[in-house]
Amino acid sequence: MSSDFELQFNEFLVQCDDKDVISFQSDRLVSISKFKGGVNKVIKDDAIPAIHSYIHRQLTLSSQTWFTDGEECEILRAGSSGWQKGKIKVNITLEFIPDTATENSSPLDDLRQEINNSNT
Repeated sequence: MSSDFELQFNEFLVQCDDKDVISFQSDRLVSISKFKGGVNKVIKDDAIPAIHSYIHRQLTLSSQTWFTDGEECEILRAGSSGWQKGKIKVNITLEFIPDTATENSSPLDDLRQEINNSNT
C-alpha cells in the first residue's frame, strides 16, 4: 500500500548533499541522508497505513490513487454557485525554512552611501 508513496523535499533540501549535516538545539548532528531516510521510513511505516485505513474505513473508498494520481471528487464551497470538480491528492513534504537574513548595518554604511551618491 505505502509503496506508491514518495516523500517530497523542498528545494533547499533537494539541493543538499547526502553528506551534509543537520545540527539540532540538543547539539545532535545527523546527516541529511540519515534524517531524510528516517522520516521517510516512519511516514511509510506508520502514517501512510493510518491514512489508508482512514480512507478505507471511514470514507469507504479505495485509497490506491490518493498518493499518486489523486482521487476524483467534487467540492461544494459555502457561498459558491455549484460544485467544483477536481482531484484530491495527499502530498507530504519535508521542508527546511531558512531564517531570513538580517542585514547587519554598520555605522559606515551611511558614509559609504554618501560617498557613492557624491561620485555619481
